[in-house]
Amino acid sequence: MVLDVEKAAAPARRWQTTAGDHRFFTVMAIVSALTIAAGFASTYGPKVVAGDPALLPVIHLHALVFTAWLVVFVAQTTLVLNGRTAVHRRLGVAAVTLAGVMFVVGTWTAIAAARAGHRGIPGVEFETVEGFLLLNLGSIAVFAALVGAGWFFRRSLQTHKRLMFMATMAALVGPGVSRLPFASGNAAVIGLVVLAFLLAGPAYDLITRRRVHPAYLWSLVPAMLIVPPVVAALAATPAWRLVSARLLAGV
Repeated sequence: MVLDVEKAAAPARRWQTTAGDHRFFTVMAIVSALTIAAGFASTYGPKVVAGDPALLPVIHLHALVFTAWLVVFVAQTTLVLNGRTAVHRRLGVAAVTLAGVMFVVGTWTAIAAARAGHRGIPGVEFETVEGFLLLNLGSIAVFAALVGAGWFFRRSLQTHKRLMFMATMAALVGPGVSRLPFASGNAAVIGLVVLAFLLAGPAYDLITRRRVHPAYLWSLVPAMLIVPPVVAALAATPAWRLVSARLLAGV
C-alpha cells in the first residue's frame, strides 16, 4: 500500500514548481523579448528614422501593440519570480485582453501587407503574397489559441505557464529571428535558432524532470503548422487561394 501511494504521488511531485522554474521562465522571457525586439529594430527602426513612406499606419500600431505584449510577458514572469502572484493574476486579465487586441491588429496588418505586395523577408520568402499572408495569419492564430488555452488552464499552474510561454516562442520568435542581421537571408540559421527557442522548454523539463510536460506537446503541434515549408504547401491549395483572394479583395 505504501508503495502504491508513493507511485501515485510521484507524477504530482514531478510537476511541483521550483525556484529554478521561475528563473528559467524569467530568463527565457527576457531573452526572447530582447531577440524579437532586436530583430524588428534592425529593420523597422531605420525605416522609421528615414520616414519611409512605405510604412503603413497599421504597421506602427502593430509595433506598439506587440511591443506591449513583450513588456507584459517579461513583467508576468518577473512578478512570479519575486513572489508577487496576486499582481500577476490581476495583470493576467489585461494580458489576455491585449492578446485579443493583438489578434485583431495582427490580422489587419497581415492583410494590409499582402495587399501591398509583401511576399516575406530574406530567408522566409514565398512565391506569392498568398503564402506570406497565410504564414502571418497562421502565426497570430496559433498565438491567440495558445494564449486562450493558457487562460483556460490558468488554475493548472504548470500547464498555464507552459502554454503562455509557447505562445510567444511559437508565434513571435520566428519573425524576430528572421530579421536579425546574422540570420536574415539564411533559412537554415533562422530555422535552427527558432527551433532552439521552441525546444528550450521541453529540454528544461527533460533535464529537471526526465519527462516533457504534455502542454509542450500540445503546443508543438500547431507550431509545426506555421513552419514555412508547411505553409507553402497549404498556400498552394485551391481552398486557400479562394479564401486569400476574398481577403485581399476585401470581400
